[in-house]
Amino acid sequence: MAYLHERKQLHEVTRDLAAVAMGTQPADLIIRNGRLVNVNVGRIQENVDVVVRHGLIALVGNADHILKDENTQIVDAKGRFLVPGFIDSHMHVESSMVDLRSFAAGVLPHGTTTICPDNHEITNVFGVKAVELFKQSAAGLPLKVQVAMPVCVPSIPGFEDAGAVITDQEVTEAYSHDWAALQGEQMNFPGVIYGDPGVHAITAASLRAGKVLTGHYASADLNAGLNAFVASGLTADHETTTAAGAMRRAELGVYVQQRYGSAWLDLPNLIKAVLENPGLDTRFFTMVTDDVSPATVAYEGHLVRVVRKAISLGVPPITAIQMVTLNAAQLLEKARWIGSIAPGRAADILIVSDLSAVTIEQVYADGVLVAENGKMVIELPKYEYPQWALQSVHLEKLTDQDFVVSSESADPVNVRVMRLVPGMVHTEEEHIKMTPVNGELKVDPSRDLAKVAVFYRHEPKEGLTGSRGYGFVTGLQFNENCAYASTVSHDCHNLLVVGTSDSAMMLAANALIESGGGIAVVVNNQIQAIFPLPLGGLMSLETVEVAAVKVREVEAALKMAGCPHDSVEMTLSLLGLIVLEELHLSNRGLVALKPGRPPEFVSLVI
Repeated sequence: MAYLHERKQLHEVTRDLAAVAMGTQPADLIIRNGRLVNVNVGRIQENVDVVVRHGLIALVGNADHILKDENTQIVDAKGRFLVPGFIDSHMHVESSMVDLRSFAAGVLPHGTTTICPDNHEITNVFGVKAVELFKQSAAGLPLKVQVAMPVCVPSIPGFEDAGAVITDQEVTEAYSHDWAALQGEQMNFPGVIYGDPGVHAITAASLRAGKVLTGHYASADLNAGLNAFVASGLTADHETTTAAGAMRRAELGVYVQQRYGSAWLDLPNLIKAVLENPGLDTRFFTMVTDDVSPATVAYEGHLVRVVRKAISLGVPPITAIQMVTLNAAQLLEKARWIGSIAPGRAADILIVSDLSAVTIEQVYADGVLVAENGKMVIELPKYEYPQWALQSVHLEKLTDQDFVVSSESADPVNVRVMRLVPGMVHTEEEHIKMTPVNGELKVDPSRDLAKVAVFYRHEPKEGLTGSRGYGFVTGLQFNENCAYASTVSHDCHNLLVVGTSDSAMMLAANALIESGGGIAVVVNNQIQAIFPLPLGGLMSLETVEVAAVKVREVEAALKMAGCPHDSVEMTLSLLGLIVLEELHLSNRGLVALKPGRPPEFVSLVI
């Protein structure tokens, strides 16, 4: 039978908690003989008992005087470690390619008990009603879901077209209905530092509502630009890729959200700021996943994977755990509720047998055993989605002529090309000489030159100024007659098609138009893999394990197409993310974002 979780608020039960602690009312749960990883003071306490009532901790210490009745559960930790549940302060459920219910079942066994999903992916498709949908679908979950209000829809207004537009009015509406607990990443950092009135109106709405504001500052300017960003109220950022950038953010009182996802692996570079400065106060250092594939969750874990990586790099286990517990809770201004095993806090407790290996044997969420030895022990109910959420691709079938890139010149021309950088979020702009053939600019697999097209795929709307954009990419190493198509194209999630022939690109695109969204790979002009994603064109309704198999099929097909890189589908999904340096493609055309300069449209041919 499916389990519906109930959660008490502290203000409702203070008298009961006090009575349990004083030994005048029986406890619901007593965990005895644990080695407490006390993140408050950064040390391990031996032989500690933890007492729980109504899902909240009533006592940490000696429980010999605690009352018990027939409903009291007693667990002997047998000297194992008691660790607070892990908190991911910045992530996107959509990147796991499953819905929130399946995601919760996937990450709880790995010790993640709180997430802050910035669901700007599906909000780019459906608008503010997607935020409400996320809030509703979180009801009854033992996973704590602190929705982060998307504020960049589209990511840079005027440069691309999403399925919706989010302004300060929608942001205010979401806060007023309690659909969102914090502000999601402000990716339009040029709008912040150059004073865009719409961006600052959104900022003001979040500040008036008393919310924590998270950022996405993708610039190397660590003086004027970063100070302008922070002075505007942004208190956390996950977009730095250097130790110097991490240190500078911490110095300015910004929480560094060190990223270690499936494709962008910044943690080893960032953690040097800690490792090379012994004695550094690490309170402003946290760790996040940002984007992880279902294969990563299923086969490697979620935040626990990040903690293990930090420890392997030389971070003391307690310090690494602080970064995903207390530090993250303080970032969220929720440390009185989550982030530590202490009285009055939620009983999110991991029983860990090996601290250095972070071997999690039991997971308690609000005092309820939800997972054991890597498996859920309760069944989470499925969520019934409205039809509008399952119908998001509004494109007629395409022909090979829709992929032609015309040239007005018959002479050789210099073309702006995006270089894909495996494992990194940015691209590099290169200029490559191309000779038009019969009035067209064509791909050239022998030079590792593939074509990219982005098609607007949301509901038709007035004022659409560009339904499609074209460009070229290198670094993918596709063979002839291969293509990749996806409706997962950050952040507008228009239809992205990359390929080495127009016929292959057409075949991949039309497969997704028929299936209602997803990912398709064509090898030698034949569909090699397809992964349908009906929820917003972004998410499957299957389990994480099933989605992991599908992603592996896509990745295997990409290898067959000639691409040698791992998790390249996640890197490809960023070719349309115009808030990243240096050159990206939207449905309106090529957008350049260079250090110290606002974004600008640039021509394909120089």
